[in-house]
Amino acid sequence: MNARFTRLTLVLLFAATLVACASNNPAQPSPGDGSSGVGSTASVTVPVPSQPIDGAQVRNIDQPVTLVVRNAVVTKSGATTYTFEVATDSAFATKVQTKDGVAEGSGDQTGAKLDALAPAKDYYWHARATAGGTTGTFGTTYKFTVGPAIAIDPPEPIGPLTGATTALRPALRVANATRQGPVGAITYRFEIAPTSTFGSIVATATVAEGINETGFIPTTDLPNDVTFFWRAYAIDAASGVSSAPSAVHSFTTRQVSQAEIVAAKLGVTLWPGIQPPGQIGHAFMDDSWQIRNLYYVPGRVTFQSPDREMLRCFDLFDRGFNPAAVSDWMNANGYPTRALWYPGPEKAVLGLQYVYLAAMNKVIVNTTWTIVLRVE
Repeated sequence: MNARFTRLTLVLLFAATLVACASNNPAQPSPGDGSSGVGSTASVTVPVPSQPIDGAQVRNIDQPVTLVVRNAVVTKSGATTYTFEVATDSAFATKVQTKDGVAEGSGDQTGAKLDALAPAKDYYWHARATAGGTTGTFGTTYKFTVGPAIAIDPPEPIGPLTGATTALRPALRVANATRQGPVGAITYRFEIAPTSTFGSIVATATVAEGINETGFIPTTDLPNDVTFFWRAYAIDAASGVSSAPSAVHSFTTRQVSQAEIVAAKLGVTLWPGIQPPGQIGHAFMDDSWQIRNLYYVPGRVTFQSPDREMLRCFDLFDRGFNPAAVSDWMNANGYPTRALWYPGPEKAVLGLQYVYLAAMNKVIVNTTWTIVLRVE
């Protein structure tokens, strides 16, 4: 009897020991331990902010801003969403945007595109993740700054305006664009095309802004007797802001003399009435024909050179006129001049009020020569 009781007792004790061991086995799930068992919750780490970096400067033109975080680590499978908050203070007392329920992205990162923010302000942002019934805490706060608003109006064309006839290298000119905001250095992009749609561009250049107006002259001749269209943009490269294109104007090219090109720069018409005969190509200008102010010592007079009278005389030389016939033709056709021809060998020059025109090194009539402009 005692022996049987002893064996039974040992069996019961062994069974109780097995139960006790099973109840303390960490491999067995229990509610609320963060595992995937029934009734468990997930563990969620904080997402790490990635873009924009802390202290980033964002140009206003680059909006909308996209906030990007490295995905949080979640211990329970299932959908993970994110909440992004943006405020004007680091305590998030004044929130300006909240993006909630943003689905987790692939590639270990998640992004949220913001609506446009007010320019010229500092902003603070952070994010948190939610998964498996657990809402994590917000991660590190980052700051970024949206730059000021900048606007540039289209430049206003000065010339050539629609219907104009120009040289093969026309001088395109625009009045400088008006602008709002703290712009940087403004440049202008000029475009010339054979059609008003600008499907193909035959000449273009970007030039620095001038004083009150800005211009561009093509570096190669355009085809003769062709109608072209042109426009210009004003650009602030620092902010990335560009104006809308200027009004489109057209011009038709015509082979013109060097004198007409200079006259166009001066804003005067060389021959408003009767046009002189002859083909250009008999004379060339040297550096003395650059537009500038000269000083006439005997009369103590400062004057602009060249003026229209000088240019008309040169143009007739360029058309092959005999120097002795220059003043005669001008006076007879409505272009009064004081020009006098002083034949060689002593001078061989065409004298005007303050200057004289002479062929460099030699005097050759009705052929090619270089005309030198000298103060008397």
